[in-house]
Amino acid sequence: MPRKADSSEGVALTHAEGNAIRVSGALTFASAGRAIEAFRPYCQQQTIKPLLLDLAEVTRMDSAGLALLLHWKRMAHAAGQPVRFSALPEQARNLAAVFGVADLIDSSSTR
Repeated sequence: MPRKADSSEGVALTHAEGNAIRVSGALTFASAGRAIEAFRPYCQQQTIKPLLLDLAEVTRMDSAGLALLLHWKRMAHAAGQPVRFSALPEQARNLAAVFGVADLIDSSSTR
């Protein structure tokens, strides 16, 4: 799958091995719109294995980035595709705890 990126918005999604998607850059209000469009093709795969969103290369995240993770999950589930997150940045875990959605982005959750 081709790399989806826009350097001005600061986020890139890259297909990795298997069902893994490497997410790099900043997940912020400025990058959310482009990140939604970049994720759309990955929702078309329709496999029983969960998509694994690897967030190890995320450099920054704000509350819009947290909302983006939840939106990606909703997009994939609407297409019948389960999602898991790996290497959640500390910012994501902290924001999720503050907003009471930690169980929705927990790496063991596919809801």
